[in-house]
Amino acid sequence: TTTHATMGAGKSKKHRKKQRIAKHVVESQTRKKQEDAEKQLLAATEGDGETSTSTTNDANDESKKSTKNTKTKDPAEAASYLTLWNLDRNSESTTKNWKFNKNTQSWLLRHMYDFDKVSKSTFGTLVDYVCQGGDKTRLRVEEEAKRRARRYKEWEKKQQKEGDAEQDEDDVADETKDDTSSSPDDEEWNQLDDHDKRKEYKRARKVLDSLKEQQ
Repeated sequence: TTTHATMGAGKSKKHRKKQRIAKHVVESQTRKKQEDAEKQLLAATEGDGETSTSTTNDANDESKKSTKNTKTKDPAEAASYLTLWNLDRNSESTTKNWKFNKNTQSWLLRHMYDFDKVSKSTFGTLVDYVCQGGDKTRLRVEEEAKRRARRYKEWEKKQQKEGDAEQDEDDVADETKDDTSSSPDDEEWNQLDDHDKRKEYKRARKVLDSLKEQQ
């Protein structure tokens, strides 16, 4: 009996040892799985961070490009450019403060018929500036002035014909032909009231008259 009891106790100890070993293995495997899961989660998080950073950088680059493309010149700055040019031109001093700026010149020529951006006084100085400029600049400005003056005269002629009940089909065909040859900015010009259309025409005439006097 004692022998059986001793053997039974030995088996019981071995069984408990196996349980402890099995439990240890399970716990080790569980910890390893948790560590692997944490590593995967960390890697995914870092990847998201890189993507987020990249996206943010791309957005910032696009924002900078957009800001650069949409940046507009302050009309007061352009006016000062012409004022300084005029002062240096009429000054007897050998010290000149005005410096040529191609971007400012391009902006002024592009908006010279925009009453909100180029005031009446600034426009007057701009005309003098153009007259003293190079041949290519004068020619380009002259052609644009002719186009605008011609557009106004054609519009004025059409306005006078609106009340004419005897307008024949040939006139209508001619008007349609004129409309098809209009420039891209005609739609915007058509939105101007009669007074502003007249103001633009006066500016164009001033340019043409001033350039003619320089010849």
